[in-house]
Amino acid sequence: MSAPSTILVTGATGKLGTAVCKALLERGMAVRATDLKFVADFPVRVELGDLRDELFVYRTIEGCDAVVHLGNHPNAFVGLSKQRLLAENLAMNANVFHAAVDLGLRSLVFASSVQAMVRRDPRPKGTPPAIPYLPLDGDVPYNPGLNTYAQSKEFAERMLRWFCQSDAQLSATAIRFPMLVTEWLLGRFSLLPRVPTTWIDFEECTAHLFMEDAGRLVADVVEQRLPGYHQYFPAQMMELRGYPLSQMVAERYSHAELRQPLESLSSLIDNSAITRELGWAPQQRLSLEVELESGTGSAR
Repeated sequence: MSAPSTILVTGATGKLGTAVCKALLERGMAVRATDLKFVADFPVRVELGDLRDELFVYRTIEGCDAVVHLGNHPNAFVGLSKQRLLAENLAMNANVFHAAVDLGLRSLVFASSVQAMVRRDPRPKGTPPAIPYLPLDGDVPYNPGLNTYAQSKEFAERMLRWFCQSDAQLSATAIRFPMLVTEWLLGRFSLLPRVPTTWIDFEECTAHLFMEDAGRLVADVVEQRLPGYHQYFPAQMMELRGYPLSQMVAERYSHAELRQPLESLSSLIDNSAITRELGWAPQQRLSLEVELESGTGSAR
């Protein structure tokens, strides 16, 4: 399928949105940007508006060929109750998806989250991460638990799947983004010569992705526009120097099904489906010297 020429990017002025707009512009695509936040030196004109207003959404999408929908409340949005975060994210997603389909667009890309598949409910100390199998990929079943942010992402993925089942010409992709690496995060890790393992998110298998790699993936999805519904988990596993992978698996993920023999396992994350379908692979990876917890590397 040929690449769309005019792309609407919601949540365009955020860190991920900025990386996505840059990548799309570098591919020669026209970008229409919208957000609640104005940025004076943004590379394209930003139309200010609220995605909770379905009439604004229809007006903004009209004339576009594809939508990259990034605009949601984040997980830890200050000042919102869990109920309001869930309700407003659901409203934004429904407004964007229905308007796009009603206006005849054939390409939708949605920023989902790893949290839709990795349950983060409070659990007793020592409870292993909710990882069903290793290495993780985009096919991990939904498991948002009581996380209302993750619930909103799960329902959006289901909506896209339903739309594709009813329209064979539609291309819809949900990207389950992990922690996205920013300059602030790099600075935080650089504070210590050896990073304590208590700083590392083993709940999500140390998954991360640099902004440039994330923007490039979205551009690849838009450019190739594969028909049907696709669901990806693009991520790198941190290189934790001083903590061998075999030891990490034995101490933290012994409950998880291993889909490769331990001796041949090189990562907790499998990007092969994305590489096979799009030719994309992450180019950057966090590498840290770690300090294991006193006496053991076991989960806390």
